[in-house]
Amino acid sequence: MKKTALLFGAHSHQPIDNFDNVVLSAMAKSYRPFFETMDRFPNFKFSAHFSGWLLEFIQKRDPKMFTLMRSMSERGQIEWFGGGFYEPILASIPSRDRRAQIDKLGDFLQTHFYQRPKGLWLTERIWDASIVGDMVDCGIEYAIIDDYHLLCAGAPQERLNGWYTTESGGKTIGVFPISKALRYQAPFWEHHAVVENIAQIDGAAILFDDGEKFGVWPGTYEWVYEKGWLENFAQAVLERDTIQTAHYGEYKANVAPLGLIYPSEVSYPEMGEWSLNAKDAIRFEEIKNRLSEEDRRFTRGASWKNFLVKYEESARIHRRILALSAKNPSDNAEFQDALLKAQCNDCLWHGAFGGLYLPNLRDNAWRYVIAAENALKPKNGFYYEDWNLDGYLEARIVSDRFIADFESKGAALIGLHIRSAEFNLLNTLTRRLEAYHDKIQKKEGEKEGESGVKTIHETTFSADERALKHLTIDRYVRAGFIDHIIAGEFDLDRFFSQRFDEIETLANAIYNIETSPNKTLFTSDYVDKSITFNGGAIVVSSKIKIDARYAQEHNFHVADLARSTINAKSAIEFSSFAPSATLELFDSYLNLTIALKADRDFIALSHPLYTVSQNEAGIDLTCQGAAIALDFGELKAGDEVVIKLIVEEKL
Repeated sequence: MKKTALLFGAHSHQPIDNFDNVVLSAMAKSYRPFFETMDRFPNFKFSAHFSGWLLEFIQKRDPKMFTLMRSMSERGQIEWFGGGFYEPILASIPSRDRRAQIDKLGDFLQTHFYQRPKGLWLTERIWDASIVGDMVDCGIEYAIIDDYHLLCAGAPQERLNGWYTTESGGKTIGVFPISKALRYQAPFWEHHAVVENIAQIDGAAILFDDGEKFGVWPGTYEWVYEKGWLENFAQAVLERDTIQTAHYGEYKANVAPLGLIYPSEVSYPEMGEWSLNAKDAIRFEEIKNRLSEEDRRFTRGASWKNFLVKYEESARIHRRILALSAKNPSDNAEFQDALLKAQCNDCLWHGAFGGLYLPNLRDNAWRYVIAAENALKPKNGFYYEDWNLDGYLEARIVSDRFIADFESKGAALIGLHIRSAEFNLLNTLTRRLEAYHDKIQKKEGEKEGESGVKTIHETTFSADERALKHLTIDRYVRAGFIDHIIAGEFDLDRFFSQRFDEIETLANAIYNIETSPNKTLFTSDYVDKSITFNGGAIVVSSKIKIDARYAQEHNFHVADLARSTINAKSAIEFSSFAPSATLELFDSYLNLTIALKADRDFIALSHPLYTVSQNEAGIDLTCQGAAIALDFGELKAGDEVVIKLIVEEKL
């Protein structure tokens, strides 16, 4: 009787510098009990991939667990998989950085677990043939992808129980397809049902999925450990004569490949759906639901890279990383370390987890972007380049205190990097339509699952009245120094709900740019805007070219808006201020003040900027910053408004 080879693996990752309590909770609920349970079954071979930052965290905060992982590795129970040390999307970073990330994790695993990995875990299983050469050059012989990748490439459903070879430029590598059926069953179905399904597979049963499913996902800790799912599963597998656990490397060495294949540029199916624009995603789900499971491979959604189009804030982080990488001072260790840390993937996209919507993840990315910029020791002055790759020049002001980025779209301030604090005060987020907002508004009811515990893909959506109030969609991307030529009424409610009328939405207009060593001039049909730097302040002079009501919008992101004030009033509240020529936003957490000082009075309107997003447990209402409008009232053609932006850090 032929035996089924069970290739069982767990992938675990935490975003770099995630909150201690979050990581420690994951260790207590998932990572530690997983290894303690599997330690009781030394004959159960399995594979593991941990991102490098998480391994360092465990080594420092729980050396006993780290020692257990090492002892299980030494006795041959664990096969360690490599990947990018800081869990980047390998296809999104330059070749040189890919190799550095893979080698760094390989070095760590060899030093601490005495294995140089031959297998590689692809972050979010995002496959692109362009990465094959770098993987091979780093000594990688096989990688984990989804069965969906191979189905999209034409592999028949009945031939997904083994490994294939693929090549790019003549360099070959093996690929193992994870069974979608098994990753949806384990650990959510009763253990005996999962084991029975594994036993029916002729060849390799390939199961490699998130370690957080075993304890962190809602309801799983009780199910997996307190009710004993993992222990019962391991015991049942070992007792089954027709199932033999194995490592991927030994299976590849002893079993011939199923053939040559060229996987499509794709990730797992859900990722393709999440990366679609909201309206397309709603339509996509309607179409998908009319198709059989087999035919769904022909509807792939969008490429992961569409997140860099869908979310401009994601693109800003990614493009700054690319611009920094291009400078490549290979002898600057401080720069290299910061650059690789900035490449952590979590803040660049959004799906069932918070991702881009979590301010702390974006803050962490910008921290290392700014650290890398500081390591280059740039000279003060004005610089011009199309670093965000949109076809238009951006203007950059470098000073000892901060680096400020203005772009031609909207002549807007899109980055204000405080160099000493390594903090971006423009790291806010736009309120966008998401496909799941439709479900929130319909107050989707509970769904009955078929398994012992629900997966996050069965999460139901409900939102309280406060979240529904903030379910507002912006008509432009949030930034600073946005011009508004207003037609009609303008007040706090209209500003919050985006229901004010404009002669033209200048936030979405492309301004012409004139460059010089000491000044940048942006021009449009309605406003000409000059940018200078004087005495530590950014000075923006806006010349209005028609008779109209003029307002200027600023969106600031601080470390903790609840601990911040605007002109001595709580910044977390909706506020309208009496006429004044000065507005000050103070963040007590950063001990920093952002001051806007004009040459004429304005009425200031402010409101906290909240986004409504989904996570693995349901709905998040997240504060992204403060939206501020300075209303200068009716102006005549030729009038100028001069505003100084001053950032003061208190020692």
